[in-house]
Amino acid sequence: EREAIFAVKGAIMPETEEKDLDPIVTQPHGREQQMKMEILNMIHSGESPYDIVYMMAKRLEAASGEPGYADYVKDQLRAVYGCALQEEKLLTDELDDVTARLHRIERAYESDEFTEEEHTRIGFAIDRHKKNIERLKALIQKAKADHATLKFRKN
Repeated sequence: EREAIFAVKGAIMPETEEKDLDPIVTQPHGREQQMKMEILNMIHSGESPYDIVYMMAKRLEAASGEPGYADYVKDQLRAVYGCALQEEKLLTDELDDVTARLHRIERAYESDEFTEEEHTRIGFAIDRHKKNIERLKALIQKAKADHATLKFRKN
């Protein structure tokens, strides 16, 4: 019976070893209950709805074994709600990511490991990132001025 139970658990969570399994969380509906509680805790903590969706996407990615799904969801959230609908939080998240990438690219530019042609290309990437940062800052300023934010309508 124990082997049959682990066989089912192994089919559901193949990357997890038996010793790592929490018996409460691996029981039928245990993982779903855990996720429901995490969502409620995030809501009660005042977390952003976008962070909640992203957390759910990460959980679905892990459960489905589809690498990159959560990042795809994050990119789509930023494209639709950030750039298109100008939601300040998502624009700010994008700005943070672009700024971090710019710093990594600038460190690479300072390196002597690259040819002159590669330095030219890296320099072009630095310029594009700086322009993108300015664009995002303007969008954030507009979102703040317009008070563009996620709104819930009561029916």
